[in-house]
Amino acid sequence: MKKKNASGIEILKYKMLLVGMVNVLVLSALSGIQGAGYLGISLMVLTLLVSFHSVWVSDMVARYIRGRNARNQYRSSLKFFRGALLYISVTGILPGVVLVLCSDLLGSFLIRDIHISICLMILAALLPAYGISEVFSGYLRGMGFYMPVKLFYVVRQATSFVGSIAGMKFLGEYGKKVANLKHNEAVTSVYDAFGALLGIAAGCILGIVLLLAFCVILRGELRAMRSKDNARYQESASHGFRVMISMGFLYGFRCLLLFAPLPVNYILYVRLCKSGGDSAPWIRTGGYLFGEAIPVMAILLLCFVILNHRNYRQLAGYWKSEAYSQFREKVFAVVLSVFTLIFPFCAAVAVMAEPIFKCLTKGTDKEGTAILLFLSVGAVLLVLERIAYKLMELWGEMIYLYLTVFVCFVVQTAFAVVAFKVLDLGVKGIVLGMFLQAALFLLLFLVKFARRLRISGYQVKKLIMGIIVALAGALIMLLIYKIIGEKLSAGVAVAVSVVPGFLLYLAAVVLLQIVSDREAEFMPGGELFLRLNRLLRR
Repeated sequence: MKKKNASGIEILKYKMLLVGMVNVLVLSALSGIQGAGYLGISLMVLTLLVSFHSVWVSDMVARYIRGRNARNQYRSSLKFFRGALLYISVTGILPGVVLVLCSDLLGSFLIRDIHISICLMILAALLPAYGISEVFSGYLRGMGFYMPVKLFYVVRQATSFVGSIAGMKFLGEYGKKVANLKHNEAVTSVYDAFGALLGIAAGCILGIVLLLAFCVILRGELRAMRSKDNARYQESASHGFRVMISMGFLYGFRCLLLFAPLPVNYILYVRLCKSGGDSAPWIRTGGYLFGEAIPVMAILLLCFVILNHRNYRQLAGYWKSEAYSQFREKVFAVVLSVFTLIFPFCAAVAVMAEPIFKCLTKGTDKEGTAILLFLSVGAVLLVLERIAYKLMELWGEMIYLYLTVFVCFVVQTAFAVVAFKVLDLGVKGIVLGMFLQAALFLLLFLVKFARRLRISGYQVKKLIMGIIVALAGALIMLLIYKIIGEKLSAGVAVAVSVVPGFLLYLAAVVLLQIVSDREAEFMPGGELFLRLNRLLRR
């Protein structure tokens, strides 16, 4: 039951993150591309900080406290919670002080624009607030209280969604007045982003208040648990603090390197490619990249992660019980789902990048369309990278995992420098570096672990057939769009082009028997192919 509840919370977190990506798209549409740039770049900085500081904290605290509770060390659990809270507060406040004191310098370094400094100051409050809420949620999860944590995630995301839009509307009006006084239109966009970030901060703060309220409500039950503590040894809060420091660096380092390639490439792009005093071009690039293309790509990735969450637990069960044949079947079914479900959607976004971009921005721009096209294709590589990452975690190959992540990051960063400085690739270099990182990760994974998977020639043939059929479906979508879609509005053009193309793609997959009934039973989202196969036999 505990595993089911813990898994439910993980899925809920992914769903709330998906809602957050939709929120970013809505905010980008409301603020325009310049406002999306300031907001997206600020969220990029926040993502880097959170990935190292606290994205891993809730799971770690929950696991540690469950382990102590299993040995009736309830008082040690409380002291570990206090140590974790101290760690997250100290490590969150110190970067916050730097963000406040050096916001102008950071703005100048990131995009050569000090206007973004007020947005960076909000991050000083967001970082510790997010971390503290994750510690509290991990503590309640570890103590077995799952419903309060689920309510917390829903309330935090709902408040952030509504608050960010309200904040953008309210401060955007004030920003217009300031912009008129300063005769600088960029100020309006900055205040739009500032208001949105204030709304997100309000959601985090309300979440902390809600968790504190639950802790007060559950105080009697928590005391009753601690009264059952019969352990001879009691750990101190300082021990919890030391554990968080020692483990935090490893977890944070790994998460940071996974999230860092695109932000690092963007910063290198600004520093190495552009010149002159006008910061507007690379702010627009940041808007296209972090305000629009990445949320679209993240939505594709999160949909796959949500569908696939249960499969990783099943893989772990097969591996622990040494059911290796079932394990390999499940791995192949998961990979097959990438090429028969995720790849067609990514290909559809790629060929429909122009009308989709029109839906997001109510305008057209070659740079934005190109970024969306490249990142939608790159989403497939990132999904495969995540599968390889999860398998290495499952097998306990942590040293090789850390080395692989580090080597891939170094190589892609070196490539980005060459791409901007020598090859003059411009915006394409940002995305190509990410492609290289994911492709190299997969290559290093296959070099070491291909024998464990034992992929047969028949399975490779199925994967290739899936790719060919998906590309054919995407070409049909593009053909329909070129013939009739360009004459229609953007939203109607996407629907008219994608729906027939996707239906023809599904028909081809079923007729060619690319996905069998057994593979469909193992696949995430395989119910669709299972039903189509049954309909065909009827």
